[in-house]
Amino acid sequence: MVSLKAFFAYLLYTIMIAALFLYVLFPAEAVKVYLNSQLSAIEPTLTLEAKTLRPSVLPPGLKITDANLNLKNKKMIHIDSARVSPQLSYLLVDNKKMEFQVHLADGTITGNAIIKGKNPSGRYQITSDLSQVHIDRIDAIQANDGFSLSGVLDGRVKYEGNRSGIGKTNGSFTVSELRIALQTPLFEINEITMGTAKATISGKDRVLRIKSLTFDGPMAEGKIAGTIELKQPLGKSHLNLTGNVKPRPELFARLQETIPKGLVDPRTLGTRGLNFRISGPFDSPNLSMR
Repeated sequence: MVSLKAFFAYLLYTIMIAALFLYVLFPAEAVKVYLNSQLSAIEPTLTLEAKTLRPSVLPPGLKITDANLNLKNKKMIHIDSARVSPQLSYLLVDNKKMEFQVHLADGTITGNAIIKGKNPSGRYQITSDLSQVHIDRIDAIQANDGFSLSGVLDGRVKYEGNRSGIGKTNGSFTVSELRIALQTPLFEINEITMGTAKATISGKDRVLRIKSLTFDGPMAEGKIAGTIELKQPLGKSHLNLTGNVKPRPELFARLQETIPKGLVDPRTLGTRGLNFRISGPFDSPNLSMR
């Protein structure tokens, strides 16, 4: 008869061999194909390229390193590393829960995803927290030739729906040390320090609503609200945003010397601010001031 000690020794040996073969023979390409199929359901031109994709032991799950998230073969953001781990207490129930952690742009995104039901098209519930993400390291934000942004992003986003993007989204964000650098100076101003910006958003299906976006800095204060209708491809998404910006005394004095006469009333610029509207497709929006 095999002793209990020998039984556990054989069991441990079997587990170690299985883990070794799983690591060496892990079907990385198949997993990449699966992940890209999930992304294409959201946006057909969205793809993930990863240098390494391997199982992890502690905690058990999937680890991705040195990856790029691309849109139309253009890099949107570089992911230093990411880990996805199933929560073991959910393995024997219909609703599966996974936890994830992503390191990117000098910051992290952590959270969890709950998949409800066994059907692949079942409902999703995803909650994520963003911490210390430097937006100047995000390629998609810096792709615009007209301006560049810098600042540190924190926030929380919750999504409930399915993998095709049909569902509800709620979130709140804060960007500290926000700066906008213009490639072509506007009224002889090539950089605007926005200070701290805060945003609250909601979304349903393909319409994202900016409930409130406020900023308050040493050069200006203001607010923006409106909607973004998401379309495929994403560059065709339609913007409909309105806002107001009020310059601080230092900026107001500079604008009085450089802003064309008749464009705005300088007597009310410092008190009522400047109203503006951004409309049209994301790739080529229209800006009007009034």
